[in-house]
Amino acid sequence: KLILLDSLLQEIKYRLTMWDTLVPVLMLLITVSQSSNIYQIGLSELSSLVNSNRLSSLSSILSSQGSLAVTSLPKDYSQAVRNIKRSAPACLEQLNYPQFYLPDGSQRRTFASASDEQEDYPDCIREDSETVAKHLDTVDVLISRLITDIAGPENLVWKTQNDQKMRNFSTALFKEHIHVYKPVEGLNDDSGYAAPFHTDNGLLLMITPFQEHPLQMKNKMGEIVETGEIGEDAVLILLASGLPQWLLRGTKSSSKFFPVPHAVPSLVNDVSSRTVFARMKVVPMDAYPSNLAAEEKKDRNLFEQFFHDVKQAGSEELCPIQKPAHQQLALESSWSALKTEECSHSQAYCWMNCLELPTTCPQSPVQCSNSDSKPCCTDTVTEDCEAMDQSCHWECQASNDTTEDKFCNGYGTDMYMQGFTASGNGKDACVILLFKSWVLDTRTKFGLGCVGVILLGVAVEGLLCLRRQLQSRRILLRISGVTRRVSIVLLFGLNIASGYLAMLVAMTYSVELFICMVIGLVVGHAIFNTEAAVGESVDPCCASQRDNGILKKDDYSTCEVICEKYAECDTNLKL
Repeated sequence: KLILLDSLLQEIKYRLTMWDTLVPVLMLLITVSQSSNIYQIGLSELSSLVNSNRLSSLSSILSSQGSLAVTSLPKDYSQAVRNIKRSAPACLEQLNYPQFYLPDGSQRRTFASASDEQEDYPDCIREDSETVAKHLDTVDVLISRLITDIAGPENLVWKTQNDQKMRNFSTALFKEHIHVYKPVEGLNDDSGYAAPFHTDNGLLLMITPFQEHPLQMKNKMGEIVETGEIGEDAVLILLASGLPQWLLRGTKSSSKFFPVPHAVPSLVNDVSSRTVFARMKVVPMDAYPSNLAAEEKKDRNLFEQFFHDVKQAGSEELCPIQKPAHQQLALESSWSALKTEECSHSQAYCWMNCLELPTTCPQSPVQCSNSDSKPCCTDTVTEDCEAMDQSCHWECQASNDTTEDKFCNGYGTDMYMQGFTASGNGKDACVILLFKSWVLDTRTKFGLGCVGVILLGVAVEGLLCLRRQLQSRRILLRISGVTRRVSIVLLFGLNIASGYLAMLVAMTYSVELFICMVIGLVVGHAIFNTEAAVGESVDPCCASQRDNGILKKDDYSTCEVICEKYAECDTNLKL
């Protein structure tokens, strides 16, 4: 019995050991079964299917996966992709293109261009970039025809507010990026993403593959779609949310396209660099759908509103992973930058604006901060950050000492959001005085601005006096009839304009400019209007509408006009 019991215990122990070994294997099999490879199609085969209108298989792929890989592109394309991967890291670094930290702590440099505001490719990669762009044009034509045939050309039309000309999917614009990612030495946390799972807000995205560190995607079932088998002779095609959720919104065709979530895994402990050439199809910001469904709703859904305001839907994985230590460094997500590319290469997105990057630290990271050195909200920094703060600006992360010698931080604002603010703090935004180009970013400019504001206040009162004198026929007696009336009307227009300019100056909430405006109005009143009757309003924007309530008895022609507005006129005459 003891021998039998011992044998039974040994059998149980063996089976438990086998189970411990099988569990990881089973988990691996489950994981593998939940992933698949991206659908591949050769360029010539794609052309054949599109030309023959045999689109059922491709339509199924776009509705379930939202992505495909176009392979077998010409040899000069694959050679150009290899050359860019080899040359771009040093090229963009030598040219001091801006660099940013990503959520996993890695760095990214970016060259950006757009079809409507083209910027020359860097000389060190120009020829190869032009080759890649040329072949992307070829693929773009085929993919545009494919999407048009599946969705129906009548559903893909759009117009702009400035130009009512009907356009379609093929005539959309595009934005191009060359991204170079590099891991940061000393960081060992590879559990995050350089760019977390997200869907882009454009219409379509084309990206060159990077086999050594492939892009990850998810299909409609939430399963991982791998791209590691895609070589350098291919281009990845990804549907963006703007196609089904903006352009095709309300049509039956919107369900035929799945906007694919995609992510760039962390580069830590993986590769020395990662380079991709990306092109996103977009429309002008003032564009709106013009298909039958949109026309019936009579609601112009501008692309600008969708492009900047759309929220990610789906599982929690589509939101950036919470990594407090890295989010402090995460100044701009690599692919979310494609949502906001109104910025030139010398600017970056910082609290709802494209702000100039500092030129004093080309080799150092930068951060978006406010006047109190607190981080401002960006695409990736969304918690514990400052919003609605006009003092937000890009600054060198290594040091903030230079702000002490500056009059302001160099970025303009037409109104301080925190109330009256005194000038001279190097961390505060500079005042924009009335016009976009009039940024008072130095003490000299600010001093000249103060003098100008004082003169404006004097001019407001002077114009009031001039119009009063002209209307009461005390000056320019030779002018009469229509000429006099036209002159009075023109002076009234100047009174209104100058009064509202004075109001806008006060609304900047600059302490000094407000005081200067008051001084100017007081000085002007002392010079021109101390003998005039007291009006009902002291607002400079309304003072131009005051009429002299006390008239001479021989000014009956003027009185007849005023009496229609003021019942007290007869009483004033008697007095």
